[in-house]
Amino acid sequence: MVDRKVLAFILTRMDAPGVWIRTERMRMGLSTRDLARLAGVSYPTVSRIENGHEQPRWSTIEKICAVLGRSLTPIADDGEQLRLADLSNAWTKDATGDHHPEWVRLRGLVDHLRRRPLLVAQAILPEPPPSRSELMNVLLAAVAEKLADDHGIARPRWTRKRPPLRQPWSLAARASKRDADEANIPEQFRKRGLLIPVSTIWRDREVIPV
Repeated sequence: MVDRKVLAFILTRMDAPGVWIRTERMRMGLSTRDLARLAGVSYPTVSRIENGHEQPRWSTIEKICAVLGRSLTPIADDGEQLRLADLSNAWTKDATGDHHPEWVRLRGLVDHLRRRPLLVAQAILPEPPPSRSELMNVLLAAVAEKLADDHGIARPRWTRKRPPLRQPWSLAARASKRDADEANIPEQFRKRGLLIPVSTIWRDREVIPV
């Protein structure tokens, strides 16, 4: 829940909630339908609020603010707001010069968003700064696209600027393991040359800590 004191402060100082909502929604690159879907509010309700035809209920504005306003969104329980843009450096280089993503950090982000789906848009819409690893640049785009598709919102525009890898990259060294993984590679990854099974990042719900 959004802190009601914070909401009261904002709402008593805005000329019209609909104007603020539309401005923040457009700033994040969300359509009205995207916002409605993420907030769990009907599309006509969001549209009427934005156009000044309806005063939102407190519960409705809480849901919308949780999606739109980072300053109005309760920070994660551990005090940290996790974003894909913070993971550009989440990779290492071995002695041979090969790059290796830090899977633990990626899993942590995905686990966090499974517990707090309202934060998906905030987590994926800011473009991650360019990484010195081409693999990481492409992987972050693939993760953003899968998260967007899984939650029924538009893919971030920045992912279009990141082309597929020039050579396919596989996590498995052995051909037999690659064949076993083949059926479990997300389409968003496959199109970018990432031969990575979904379980590498998306863990079973049973093992995600609450």
